[in-house]
Amino acid sequence: MRILITGGSGFIGSALCKALAPHHELTGIYHKHAPPAVDIRWKRVDLRDPASLADLLRTDGPDVVVHGAGLKRGRWLRGNDERCLEVNGLVTERLGFEAARINPRVLFIYLSSVSVYGAGGTGEPFREEDPCRPAGANGVSKLYGEERLRFLFEKKVLRNALIFRLAPCYDRAWTRNLERRIMLPGRIAYVRYGSGEQKMSALARGNLIDAVSHVLRDRKSFRGFQRFNLCDIRPYTFNEVMEVVRGAGVLPRRPVISFPPPLMNFFCRRADRGFPVKSPVLQSYPAKICRDMTYDMGKLLEKGFIPVHSLETVLLRP
Repeated sequence: MRILITGGSGFIGSALCKALAPHHELTGIYHKHAPPAVDIRWKRVDLRDPASLADLLRTDGPDVVVHGAGLKRGRWLRGNDERCLEVNGLVTERLGFEAARINPRVLFIYLSSVSVYGAGGTGEPFREEDPCRPAGANGVSKLYGEERLRFLFEKKVLRNALIFRLAPCYDRAWTRNLERRIMLPGRIAYVRYGSGEQKMSALARGNLIDAVSHVLRDRKSFRGFQRFNLCDIRPYTFNEVMEVVRGAGVLPRRPVISFPPPLMNFFCRRADRGFPVKSPVLQSYPAKICRDMTYDMGKLLEKGFIPVHSLETVLLRP
């Protein structure tokens, strides 16, 4: 099977390339630095350039596109950053359009984010059908990318579009998404918000690789336009995350500071007033860390995929 992976030199894309290369004809796209070859055709392409994009797909004619490239965030204090919308939205649409034009049966897999849901909710796990109210530039632009793919599907341009909404991803060698939720800037201390028993969903990188591999083995079950939340089989309390990362030694040993949620609300409101442009990121931050932020993966489980990796198996086992 001919597979094209964008963002091939990144944290997620590099692992996908390594896992899929022995079994498929793989082309990896990178932006700045070429990774090692490892039975992969590496190409440096600016995906924002329509001509380069069209030439890439005309040359490779992939059966599957895994679109993992994207801008993670724009200017931190702006929720509607234009560059984020271009990279995560319009580039996604162009890539889907050109891939379908070359190969009408192409399967387009878009690696989106659970940030599309925003920080609201009732405390229950978010489902794919729940309304999306993204706050920051990443969530806004990822949702825009999803909507552009839906547009192509409804116009019968793209027959098969699969969207994975990824929970915060981690691996033993890369724990930044966990660190941001349990440590103060500069790693000066761990921080416990309230009781620390609020829950969060996370995604082991190995589970993402297994999910994509599952789709490739069972393409018939993933036809049409479908969205799936993707995370580990169960959520973790903040206390659990703190205990595991400290026990695994992947983050430094530091004191634990308790931070009452009302104080966090007060701090974020005061900080937000200091900026001329109101920050939806600051406004939503207390909800993200002081209440449950979990995601229901029932739809993907019904397709026969079972995540086997967890915080404990990834971080505590050598």
